[in-house]
Formats: sequence, C-alpha cells, structure tokens
Amino acid sequence: MEFLHYAYGKMFGTADSIDGMQVVNLTPRKVVCFGNVLLDRIVQLENPELLERYQLELGSKGEIDLDTLNKIVTEAANGSSCLSKPGGSALNTVRILKHLGTDAQFFGAIGNDKNGEHLRSIIEERGIEARLQIIEDVHTGQCVCLMNNDNPTLYANIGASAKFSVQQLTQVATHRTQSFLRPIERKQIIYIEGFFVPHRTEVLDYILRDLLRDRRHLALNLSAPYIVRQNTQMMLKLASRAMFLFGNRQEFEELAKAAGCQDVDQLGRQLLEVGSAKIILITNGANGVQLITNYVDELSPAGELRIEDYRAQRVDQLVDATGAGDSFVAGFLHGWLAKRSVAECVRLASTVAAKVVTQMGCNLP
Repeated sequence: MEFLHYAYGKMFGTADSIDGMQVVNLTPRKVVCFGNVLLDRIVQLENPELLERYQLELGSKGEIDLDTLNKIVTEAANGSSCLSKPGGSALNTVRILKHLGTDAQFFGAIGNDKNGEHLRSIIEERGIEARLQIIEDVHTGQCVCLMNNDNPTLYANIGASAKFSVQQLTQVATHRTQSFLRPIERKQIIYIEGFFVPHRTEVLDYILRDLLRDRRHLALNLSAPYIVRQNTQMMLKLASRAMFLFGNRQEFEELAKAAGCQDVDQLGRQLLEVGSAKIILITNGANGVQLITNYVDELSPAGELRIEDYRAQRVDQLVDATGAGDSFVAGFLHGWLAKRSVAECVRLASTVAAKVVTQMGCNLP
C-alpha cells in the first residue's frame, strides 16, 4: 500500500487516511459521482460464437462470476487485440466532464491487489480526482466488453465495489478538512450510476437522508434494464428524489412497469406530480432524445409539464457505443452547470455522445 499512498500524494498532495479511505485536501467539486470501479477489457469479436457458447445474448448486460469472466476474457483475447482501461459508468462520466472543463470527483472501492494498483496508476496519469476505499481480501472489479458489429456485450464482476462502506463515507463527509460537500446554498450535483445501487442500501439511504437538500441535487442514471428490474424499490425511491433522471427507452420502460404505469409518458407525469422540478431524459439511439420536464430554472418553482423530442446527432462512423450514455450525462450536466438552457444542454449532450461513439472506449477525439 506504500505505492498507492505515494501515487495519491503525487497526484493531489499529502494524503491522510480515514479508516481505509485515502482522502486529500481538495476543493469540493460541483459534481460528485458514486459508482463501481472496474478494470475494463475490450475485445473485438469476429463472430458471436463465443457468446453462444456461454449463453450470452448479443448486446446484453449483466453480472457474472469471476472464474467465468476470466475464461471469457482469455478465450476472447486469443488472436484478438484486447484493450485494458479503467472502467465503470460513473468513472466514464467523470473523465468526460474533466475533458469538457468541469472537474468532478469520484467515489468507489477497489481491492488491495495488482488490478487495484494498476487502476490507481491510470487514474493518476489521467488526473482524475478519485477517493477510493481500499477493501482487503476482495478482488478489484472487472468487466469484459465484447464488441461485435458495433454492438457491445457487457458482463462484470464488481468485486470490491460491492463493499463500499457507508461508515467511511460518513466520516469523510463530516470531516472538518476532507469533506467533499459544498455549502447547501451553492449548487452541487450528487450523481449515482444505477450499477452502484445493488448491495448499497445503507449508502444510498445516507445520501438521500443526509446529503440532499437546498441546492444539492441528485442525478440518477438507470444504467440497465436488469438493474431496474432487480432493484425496483430503491430505483423508484431514487427516481422520485432525483432532479436529473437519465436512461434509455428500455430502462425507462422497466421503471414504468415497476411503478405500475402503462408507458413512459405516464411514468414521467407521475414522477413530476411530486411537485419539485425534475428533468427526465430518455435516449433512444438514432431516434433521438425525449425530454419530460417541469423545470423552469434552478431558483424557480416547478412549472408546467412539457414533453419535447430532439433529433439525434449524426454519427458518420460508429466505432464503440459503450460509453454513449455516460458521455451524454457528462455533456448535459456540464451544460447545466454552465447555466445553459435545458434545450441547449440536450443538444450539447447529444453532440458529446456522438463524438464519443466514434472512438474506442469512452473517449473524446
């Protein structure tokens, strides 16, 4: 662990430790993201035979045991190029936010192993602000992305990420010099990826109960249909409190079903009936983006409900759609923090996502 302490010190200055989480003297950022930390391996498949052998559906997402994941990676990489990079939905969003000019801070957990050290070194090199809990005797999370005809199939074993501790988070949040929270009269976004939701009831309840108020807003990414389906009550709870709600059409259809709604439009109206201002963004690939909102501006009460459709940005050459949703979130939040109109934020988010999908991995050209 001496290496990790040295690396963190080089990155941010002298670091202290609070019960296993290395923390540093940092200016609280306008966006704080919670998510899984994964070592991603991206492999281009020539044909889907490997998927069929492991009974995986092309384009699907899910979690899988570590032994099976390693076997898939080994077989997939045999004769194909394999790209390793830091992964995780919220971490992707942090990276794109930084590229756009909005510094954000990431919270997650890694194991005390070589993959954890490797991830930390990459995070250091890229200048990402990350507060990582270090979990003993649990492996760092891993993910395999199998690309076939520009259609990613994603399977992960989140490992140490599942052990993220509310006790350590509470201590950092309330620490006199290490808190990541801005004063409640200054705007700040607490962003949660849906993949972070399983196993984190205490953490999420703490965020909802103790961190959100006044100008400190919640943003939620639904992330995947199976996440919504398997964590119905918590996802509905988070969605009802979120000011910003992101997801694709399939994810919102799952949420609508969980809420007992006939369709996504009814779900949107039901969520907006709570009375607080809310911005719901439903992405639908080449079919564009649907906005459901009653938002006027940050300091005004909720206005009339409106539903608007936006065209998708043209993509000349699709390379990897894996990070499209994560980069869309980054583009929208960057625009909103810059005080752009909601329509401008949607267009910026679409433009950013359209650029990212022309690159391998979640990166801007």
